[in-house]
Amino acid sequence: MYQALYRSFRPETFDSLIGQEHIVRILTGQLKAGTTGHAYLFCGTRGTGKTTTARLLAKALNCTAEGDKPCGQCAACRAIASGTFLDVVEIDAASNNGVDDVRILREEVNFPPVEGKAKVYIIDEAHMLTPQACNALLKTLEEPPAGTVFILATTDPAKLPATILSRCIRLDFKRVPESRIQQRFQQICDQLKIEAEPEALALLAANADGSVRDGLSLLDRCTAGASKITRDDVLFLLGMSGLEVYLSITSHLLAKDTGAVLSEFAQVLGEGKEVARFTRDWIEHLRNLLIVKYVAKPEKLLNLSAENIARLKQQSQSASTEALRDAITALSKALADARWAPRPRIIIELALIELCAAK
Repeated sequence: MYQALYRSFRPETFDSLIGQEHIVRILTGQLKAGTTGHAYLFCGTRGTGKTTTARLLAKALNCTAEGDKPCGQCAACRAIASGTFLDVVEIDAASNNGVDDVRILREEVNFPPVEGKAKVYIIDEAHMLTPQACNALLKTLEEPPAGTVFILATTDPAKLPATILSRCIRLDFKRVPESRIQQRFQQICDQLKIEAEPEALALLAANADGSVRDGLSLLDRCTAGASKITRDDVLFLLGMSGLEVYLSITSHLLAKDTGAVLSEFAQVLGEGKEVARFTRDWIEHLRNLLIVKYVAKPEKLLNLSAENIARLKQQSQSASTEALRDAITALSKALADARWAPRPRIIIELALIELCAAK
């Protein structure tokens, strides 16, 4: 059965993990010194490698090879990669978040490792644990039995209680730079013997927005049954929904080019984008332009990659505050009116015409 690219090309060693060198340095240093902790908290946006790194650490703790660990080749590493290693337990806190689930875990923790040297519990989406479950986990998390390691992965550490945070070694995962994602995509295409235009891979990397998994999902769509990937193929398969289209249509709007705005809006809808969804995302883009215009470090407020923030900054330089304010106000009102209109597209188009006609 076919495996998605983000699964079939998942890193098997620390060397193949991209964009998280600071995390790798800490963990490999601890492994060499024999000072690994008993509880970790991996934080970061989706697709940045939290669960993958947790598995790599689990492999390293159980790896039987000499030298750098994990080797990715020994029996323990292969079993963990395939999900058949009894001493590495992955728990989805989104669906196993109750106090009864934690009580079962506390009972299992008391048993020593069966196959390997260390017993590792990976709790994904840890912020979904209920307050009662967190309280039940506290004592075990603070003083687990010897040879037991807990790794909590979350996209929203603020939702976890301070009592949990204080018991873990916190490691923050960064968004992966576009250049590294593009480089990885090129390696994958070479392995799959697929010819890919650099411009196409650059566009995919930009739309991944720092998430390797999201980028691989996009690449998966583009490589299905294809021997070559062009930039036009990517634009068609993405449905023109990436940042690039918002930058383009906003530039036409700021230039008050009515024909270009309406044409691009029609093209977006023709690619299958829903009117209300696109308009909401466009309003969000305009708001982001205001943020980067006035905030010294917008990356603290915007959930975007450094490269995409740079693109926003470039466009914001040619946009006045008044123009952005008027566009947000007009599109927000049109979006509210379109909710009850039989043809919502016409309401949005009318707002665009009025914005372009205004002096």
